[in-house]
Amino acid sequence: MNDASPTDGLTFKLSDDGKLLATFEASDCKPLLDEATIKAALVKQGLSNLFLHENALSNLVKRYNSPGEGFVLEIGERRDGECTLKIGDDKMTARLTLIPPYGGAPVALFQIQLALQEKGVVRGIMTKEIEAALKEGYATERIIAQGLRPVRGIDARFQSLIPQIRERKPQVNERGIANYRDLGQLIVVKPGDPLMCRTPPTEGKKGWDITGQALMPQPGQDVQFAPGLQGVELDPDAELDPDNNSLLLAAIAGQPKLVPNGVVVEPTIALSLVDISTGNMSFDGTINIKGDVKDGMKIHATGDVFVGGTVEAAEIEAGGNIVIKGGVIGHSEHSGDPNEVSTFNAIIISKGSISAHFAENACMEAGVDIIIEEFSMHNQLTALNRVLVGKSVGKKGRIIGGITSASDLVKTAIIGSSAGFVTKVRAGFNPYLQAEQDRLKLEIDVLEKEQEDLKKIIAFVLAHPEKDKNGLLNKALRTREKIEMDCTRLHVDRTHLLSEMTLAEHVQVIVEEAVHAGAEIQIGNAVWKNNEERGKGVFQIVENEIVFGNIMLSVNESH
Repeated sequence: MNDASPTDGLTFKLSDDGKLLATFEASDCKPLLDEATIKAALVKQGLSNLFLHENALSNLVKRYNSPGEGFVLEIGERRDGECTLKIGDDKMTARLTLIPPYGGAPVALFQIQLALQEKGVVRGIMTKEIEAALKEGYATERIIAQGLRPVRGIDARFQSLIPQIRERKPQVNERGIANYRDLGQLIVVKPGDPLMCRTPPTEGKKGWDITGQALMPQPGQDVQFAPGLQGVELDPDAELDPDNNSLLLAAIAGQPKLVPNGVVVEPTIALSLVDISTGNMSFDGTINIKGDVKDGMKIHATGDVFVGGTVEAAEIEAGGNIVIKGGVIGHSEHSGDPNEVSTFNAIIISKGSISAHFAENACMEAGVDIIIEEFSMHNQLTALNRVLVGKSVGKKGRIIGGITSASDLVKTAIIGSSAGFVTKVRAGFNPYLQAEQDRLKLEIDVLEKEQEDLKKIIAFVLAHPEKDKNGLLNKALRTREKIEMDCTRLHVDRTHLLSEMTLAEHVQVIVEEAVHAGAEIQIGNAVWKNNEERGKGVFQIVENEIVFGNIMLSVNESH
């Protein structure tokens, strides 16, 4: 036994089997004892580094201070350091918890190595982390072995080999507005030109867990070129992959357009001009006209139409964009009835956007934007998105006379003129839905008029049965029933359209310089008739009414 110095009849000793014993010999006179005194005695005797049992000191003080005979009480013990190892459920990590010794031997390296071996950890062992933990003497779930997770393969990728190519899909900003300000130049390829390279998917990289088990990666998704691509072919000599299906070539001369997972080449026809010598043009592809389109000619293309010169009193319809480097000059006729619109012999219709230098006495309809660089005079302009008249740098734009309609934004420098031409600008609703709404209303009005006429006929026949010849009454009743059903259907259709005709958010008519008297601004169902000269500002809706102010809201026009 290792004896310690007595403290008022109380001695501490460490047994051969590592138990810390407190021995008290009964005494007639003993001072009171507290835990602080016991701790000081253990420090003095070199026993303070031992492990003390829970509540050991308080129990000792209570036993000592109580009257009675001597006793021997175990209050602690010597303990060696301990280590535990926790393996992750996915077998990707081993975490070490290191408990310091209490008067005993610290954990040795071989003990940790043995624990790893018993747990089956054979790979990804982090020697430096183990050495650091041993040096510090303690650790709490410290990672000492780490597996390698597999890396997923890369999906098949498509890379355009024509840097200037435009996507058929319009580029949309954060407000959902497609940018067609720069419609670009005509790009033409010839047979055999490389269009797109397909990089096959990769298999990914294998991983492993800390037990040495291999982990297989998820391969990248294999995506082939889209089926049914027109005007292109796979390179028969390609050696980029075993299937020879990684290089797309032009099969015909034409205009390339990006589509999802591929390119199509639209046939392109090039003409110096379109007049009576060429005749009207109808082409399944893109038409590139270097010069003018003369009076009375008609052009129809499923792709884009590029005109290098001027369009006179002609008609152009395109499934893509229409770019007119010159202007559009037509003629219009008006019956004089304020409820009727003018008729035009210059008609430009595009499912994409229309771009022109100027336009006069023309009807233009665009599925996206209408962009006119200089002025719009006495035109009927209808765009599903925006109408922009005037460049942001250089010449200022003017809208004089006519009707200009857009769903989201109309922007120009000047609206109207000092001559007082009536100039109507409409924004805030889908013009095509409005046209359909007007058509339905007209049909309903006609049917309701027929209903009134039939009502009178039926009332007359009922009052004069002798006039009911050849089943007139039955015919009138059946006709009325059919008209009522048709009327109900049209009212349902009209109600559905009304629900779709909601005012777009942040609708504006922006004027950068002046608004002349005679201008009429309509946003949604609200109308503003301008009777005086005004400067620059913005027309917008505030509490269901149009207000005009000089505070321009932030509008991303890409203009």
